[in-house]
Amino acid sequence: MKREYFGMLFILGCAVFVLLAFETFGEEKVQNILSRFIVIWILIGFYVGQYSMRFPKRF
Repeated sequence: MKREYFGMLFILGCAVFVLLAFETFGEEKVQNILSRFIVIWILIGFYVGQYSMRFPKRF
């Protein structure tokens, strides 16, 4: 798997997760959770980016 594909799948997965959370729990509750744990979301994105660097870059 290439790094670009891994990053794209991660972004799509997060978008689907947030949209499903909005539909399930309501927009206000999800926004409170997302804003309360923003540092954790940033750290998750950072570590996923570091993990995706393990994949070789092919042209």
